[in-house]
Amino acid sequence: MDAGWRCAVRTEDETVGGHEPVNGHEDPQPDRTFPRSGDWFRRAIRGIPVPVTRTTRLALVASIVSAACLVGAGVFVVAAPHTASAEDRPVATAAASRVERKADLPRPSTPDQVVSGALDTPALADAVPFAYAGDSITARPDSWLHQLESDDRLHAVGGYAHSGYRADQVLAEIGPVPQARVLVVEVGTNDVNQAVPLDHTIANVDAIVRKVGAERVLVVAGPPSDWTWSRWGADRRSGQIVLTDALHADADAHGWEFVDPFRSLRASDGAYLPGTSPDGIHPTAEANRSVAAAMADAIERTAR
Repeated sequence: MDAGWRCAVRTEDETVGGHEPVNGHEDPQPDRTFPRSGDWFRRAIRGIPVPVTRTTRLALVASIVSAACLVGAGVFVVAAPHTASAEDRPVATAAASRVERKADLPRPSTPDQVVSGALDTPALADAVPFAYAGDSITARPDSWLHQLESDDRLHAVGGYAHSGYRADQVLAEIGPVPQARVLVVEVGTNDVNQAVPLDHTIANVDAIVRKVGAERVLVVAGPPSDWTWSRWGADRRSGQIVLTDALHADADAHGWEFVDPFRSLRASDGAYLPGTSPDGIHPTAEANRSVAAAMADAIERTAR
């Protein structure tokens, strides 16, 4: 700063605007007179002046003096509006999980296969009426459900199954089947595939049971899987094991029956035994015969 510049702010005891403080309080507004007639054409009429307190004048003078100091020092402060950018916002990062991909497996195909309502199959007069809620494990043409069509001890009287559907999607489509003595719930494998939180899946299983309104409930374990990855970043094989444990615990908590019809197809690591699955996700038609037999026994046991 040049020596010729001197910046100072008047203290409370100094004069401001040519007026002395009055007893330490704000000084009165100085008297003003109406402009003389000769001033009408030389300057604009300011109107009636608004009283300005001493404190306000002190603040104004301080601002002017501070600005003069900044200008004298060659400092300019410019305030500009700022819009938050992506760099300004905190970003939550998730640790990438690496899952194994089995390259020799064919990519699974899940066509739009749907089964809905009662199945027109021969049944004995005392056949067990049951309902079903499922995904492709139940909806495929060679599934356990279709293989039970020839079993006249059982009669599917309603339900909904759709290939590729999660538990919440089955819940949205299925309707009440109060005439069913047993509800078979086979859902969750697509929840695992799409990395749906486990508690959401279990909550939707419970909601399906309430919506259908069957007398008794049979919960089905998750199937084996040769796939240890998915496009959603899930390890499908270990996920099915976790799902099965959760389904079993949920069934026990509600007093429902539980069945694992895939035991004869599952290896110790949760994969399919060789030759029991064409794509690592669904059983073969031959393997589904053992699944259907286990399901028939479980439905009859649940109905008793």
